[in-house]
Amino acid sequence: MKRVRCLYRVSTVKQLDKNDIPMQRIECMKYIDMMPDWEFDKEYIEKGVSGYNKKLEDRDVLQEIRTDAINKEFDVLLVFMFDRLRKKRRRNSFHC
Repeated sequence: MKRVRCLYRVSTVKQLDKNDIPMQRIECMKYIDMMPDWEFDKEYIEKGVSGYNKKLEDRDVLQEIRTDAINKEFDVLLVFMFDRLRKKRRRNSFHC
């Protein structure tokens, strides 16, 4: 069984008002349900943090994910869209 963690995030407070986080959660859970060898383990939520304006080192949730990945606490990190992790314009990389 693969241990799956989900990352839900929004970069603006406006997106919080539009219920983006619950929508991301619903879609991720639907996807997990389609994968017979996946088991939901934990979720990470990053609210109102701009990946463009804030350095990776200053993003606590991403640092927690990185630490958990290094410690092999999960097998899959599921995000609603890849742009939830970082902006293409940014030259930071996220290595585990």
